[in-house]
Amino acid sequence: MKNSIKNLAGGAVALLCILGCTKDAGNSASPSSQTPSTPGFKTALAPRASLGQSAFNLWTTCGTAPYDISGTNGICVPVGDCSSSIDAAQESSGQNATGFQFNGCFKGGTNATSYAEEAVFLCDNDTQWNGDEMGFVKTLEDNVLKAYVQGGGNYYTYVLSTGDNGYHTFKAQCRSSSNVDMVDFYIDGNYKCTLTNTAGHYWENYDYFVGTNHWAGGSDPVGQQIEMYNMTTY
Repeated sequence: MKNSIKNLAGGAVALLCILGCTKDAGNSASPSSQTPSTPGFKTALAPRASLGQSAFNLWTTCGTAPYDISGTNGICVPVGDCSSSIDAAQESSGQNATGFQFNGCFKGGTNATSYAEEAVFLCDNDTQWNGDEMGFVKTLEDNVLKAYVQGGGNYYTYVLSTGDNGYHTFKAQCRSSSNVDMVDFYIDGNYKCTLTNTAGHYWENYDYFVGTNHWAGGSDPVGQQIEMYNMTTY
């Protein structure tokens, strides 16, 4: 995205495709057979990096730009109301990671046309946006929040909630060094699902933490936004 803001004719179009076409057209997947009692499940890992506001570049293609939330360590990424608006809080320098966590919310709605969404994720390619990714995405035509993984040309999701605009702790964590294609998802410390992508690799990638949204039309999305606090990688 850093390159995208310098060359919107190329980068922003690429992001529109990835965050719009690919995610909304992705395949859904059922959680794998692992349960919280499975050996090796919920392996405790120490936080690796705490990311403050200064770690992120804030940008928009049009409309209201993301901004630091005064008096906190948080960032707000509002949904723009102009045609094909992309807004992002993009980590400027990445780090090796196996997962991430943040406190915050996905404030959405049901008033958008297709391909409008909010997403918070780790990615290992922040120029073409076609690499390995794991995170959370909310579609704004139905206000549905999903866990997702991307990689190797595959994209899988699992529905987590519908119509929940509240504040929670969100975490995505690759299972282990011997299960590099499996990602476990948690909300408020509770296990929700595991997504497996045999074409993906999510353990110790050099990743960037990103919060973004994409608006492609619909009625006024006032009040729809991502809020992220206490951003942490593992």
